[in-house]
Amino acid sequence: MGERVKQPGPLRVALSASIGNLLEWYDFFIYGTAAALVFNKLFFSGLSPAVGTVAAFATLAVGYVIRPLGAIIFGHIGDRYGRKKALYLTLGLMGLTTFGIGVLPTNAAIGESAAVGLVLCRAVQGLALGGEMGNAQTLTVEHAPANRRGFYGSFLHAGSFFGLVIGTTIFAILSLLPEEQFLSWGWRLPFLIGVLIAVVGLVLRRAVTEPEAHERLRQAGLVPKLPVVKVIRYHYKEVIVATVLSAGPNTIFYMVSVFALSYGTTEYHVSRTMMLTLVTISVALLAATIPCWGALSDRFGRSGLLIAGMLGMSAFIFAFFGLLSTGNSWLILLGAILVLGLGGAVVNGIAPAFYCELFPSDVRSSAVSLGQQLAGAIGGFAPLVASAIVTRDPTGWGWIAGYCALLGVLGAIAVTFGRNHWDDVVIQESMSTEQEPV
Repeated sequence: MGERVKQPGPLRVALSASIGNLLEWYDFFIYGTAAALVFNKLFFSGLSPAVGTVAAFATLAVGYVIRPLGAIIFGHIGDRYGRKKALYLTLGLMGLTTFGIGVLPTNAAIGESAAVGLVLCRAVQGLALGGEMGNAQTLTVEHAPANRRGFYGSFLHAGSFFGLVIGTTIFAILSLLPEEQFLSWGWRLPFLIGVLIAVVGLVLRRAVTEPEAHERLRQAGLVPKLPVVKVIRYHYKEVIVATVLSAGPNTIFYMVSVFALSYGTTEYHVSRTMMLTLVTISVALLAATIPCWGALSDRFGRSGLLIAGMLGMSAFIFAFFGLLSTGNSWLILLGAILVLGLGGAVVNGIAPAFYCELFPSDVRSSAVSLGQQLAGAIGGFAPLVASAIVTRDPTGWGWIAGYCALLGVLGAIAVTFGRNHWDDVVIQESMSTEQEPV
């Protein structure tokens, strides 16, 4: 009876998973944009502009701190009960909390309760997203042929960044509204649109099936009762590699796409609409080129390209802030393209397959989710750290760039520690599945 279930092709799985991923990250990213542009004025209005911005970014960081807990919860569900079930739950939770933010009264209406409600919604968003990426990546990579894991796995990060493109495009359009209208109701529209998008995502994910190899492990009772315990006991070194590798790109990305929105408008007087437009263009280029790098990693190997991408991002972040300080839109765009469209594309195109190949199938969702989300907790503090720095020294972007570059260099070093074990895992999994049907 089981043989009659038709498995979808890897491209269909990758597209279905990445579209759902796009929708969930859209919801998550629009919060970051709103934190940079409006939350300091509407939910922390009793504070000075600089301190209000720090407080708004602190609520942004809450979502990242709680993401490792989401990784444990939904990684467990993905390993024990199926990747698809976990992905339904994460997207549903994200949709509900996005709606909550979209209708949440501001400080002027309900006082301090507004900030409390904002933090609670953001915490649930972080919980949901903590289990989204690891499950989506493992689902896609496990459906892919062994020699195409880089290409198909890259669709997940491409989808994530297209979610940001959609979100920032909507915000860029709405930012053309008069200031009063934008702060009154315009900022809410992206969140309310996100609810409709979440419903579409749930429907699209019906086309996705569980990977055959992992499903057989579950049916045979070979998945541990507590996958995260096995991960911590036997795969903690690989989790550390994944965490350190991911921390640099996460930090650099949020520094450019979130913190720079506020910093560029307040310190260098670049218009809000222009900053959103520049970020949107650079991230669109990043998303469009990611699959190319995933495919190249299938042909030439992942480690060398990953190291080059990490070091490139570390160097280009200095160029970005230097060009941002000029206030010239074309130069700022060049800096953003160097960081995201070049260095960031290399890393994000290769990372999904790299992470998945570090771990065995029985604990892969838990392990990949945990490693990435521990890094997400580090990256989530990037705008907060940067805001604190410029509060003391408005032109102290060199410290910010140095902080980012240090994490990027550590990530490049982490790749070298993961290389040999990753190669062994690739060989073992290829041997165990070479007789399985595609």
